[in-house]
Amino acid sequence: MESRSDPFRRYKGSRQSTPFAVLWILLFFLMPPLIAESADNKESDGYFPFSKKTPDFVIPVHMTLLEAMEITIQHHPQYRQMVHTAEANKEIIGEALSNYFPHLSAGAGYNYETGNFVITPGIPPFFITQLAGIPNSNETYNFYQASFNLTQTIFTFGQRITQVRQAKYAYRASKDQARWTLLNLLSTVETAYDTFAEDLLLVEAAKKTVEDYKAQLQVAEAEFQIGMAAKFDVLNARVNLSNSQLNLITARNNVSTARVALNNAMGIESNVAYTVDTILSFQKFSADYDQLIQKALKTRPDLSSAINNKKADLQNERYYESTYMPSIGMIGSYTYASIFFPLTYNWTVGATISIPIFSGFLTVHQERQAQKTTLAARDAEDNVRVGIVASIKQDIYNLNTALERIRTTKDLLSQAKESLRLAAGQYQVGVGSAVALTQAEADLAAARAQWVQAVYGYKIARATLIRDAGLDPMVEVKRRLNREEQGK
Repeated sequence: MESRSDPFRRYKGSRQSTPFAVLWILLFFLMPPLIAESADNKESDGYFPFSKKTPDFVIPVHMTLLEAMEITIQHHPQYRQMVHTAEANKEIIGEALSNYFPHLSAGAGYNYETGNFVITPGIPPFFITQLAGIPNSNETYNFYQASFNLTQTIFTFGQRITQVRQAKYAYRASKDQARWTLLNLLSTVETAYDTFAEDLLLVEAAKKTVEDYKAQLQVAEAEFQIGMAAKFDVLNARVNLSNSQLNLITARNNVSTARVALNNAMGIESNVAYTVDTILSFQKFSADYDQLIQKALKTRPDLSSAINNKKADLQNERYYESTYMPSIGMIGSYTYASIFFPLTYNWTVGATISIPIFSGFLTVHQERQAQKTTLAARDAEDNVRVGIVASIKQDIYNLNTALERIRTTKDLLSQAKESLRLAAGQYQVGVGSAVALTQAEADLAAARAQWVQAVYGYKIARATLIRDAGLDPMVEVKRRLNREEQGK
């Protein structure tokens, strides 16, 4: 009896269950990509070790290497640029995922218009004969309308998922590139820091040479006055002093230039005349070729970036392959419209299928372009691998050469000191010449400079090898400091 009294009961019941059915269908298609996205978002938020807001900083009067690296991380514009580029690429993942969600739009309009009847093709002749005599009128009406439109893509044969994967790989590649930029910047800072320290020590060596030549000039002038030295000895001492003073001026200029280079390496502008650690000691770096190669192939960010770029290009290739297939979707709308209130509602629900047939061979060429791009990305990956092997091998040669140079210059410095001691003794007792003494002093000055250059040459070569091996320069500095503390 109930069903007879309400013939639309069955229809009403089905209409009430329709939203739940649609919801289950949407969840079925949305859950896989959303789960995958939530898994990727578990990556460490500390991948980029810099503050979102640039903090204020003060250049210390005496700066350590770790402080210089911290300033670089927080303030270098090139690194911040790469980080922001990576974060921008991360948003592309969300853009690709948006294709899995329904797109809802709403609109409303108002027209003030006439309502004259217009005959259009398809109107039956009966209506034409009946309505042809209706005259046009200037009578106007208010027409109100509002609508809600919903579209949902159901299946695209892989177009959406390949776009999501491509965006993810591109984001990972940009993260790796930002990391590689940071390692290069930290290595450059360490090199500039060591160069600055080297120039400071060379200034001290030049000052020592000036003091030695001043003492030589005083001795020569005193002996000339009592007739124990010739005028040549005095003139020779003055020439040596002038040359040493010129060398000191050059060394001081190198210090100023090196400080500017260090500021540039840190990405800052500063006029503070700070100093750095000047230590003529070093810790040897274990340069095992096989271990460093294996380490670099696993940890080098630029290689990881090249691999992710290749994967992104491969997904782009698969995307264009899927464009040959149709796409299936759903549409729905709910409208209110009338010339007076209350407005009359209507709704529509439907399904769409889009089948590509011919586009002037556009898809063919796009697919071929994607294939060639993938091949180019594979070549780029191979090129990075070859470069890693070659750079590490060259760095090890340079490091070993620097170590041999330290050993040689250490002996040279000892010999130069002994040679000067003998030449000065012979000159004081009158059996040596001023020329021999001058040569011995010049040899000692050169040996001091070569010793400084040898030690810091090894440090710079070590920094280059650490970077090319994919190691973190800051971590390595902290390890050396810990070993020094343990050694004390």
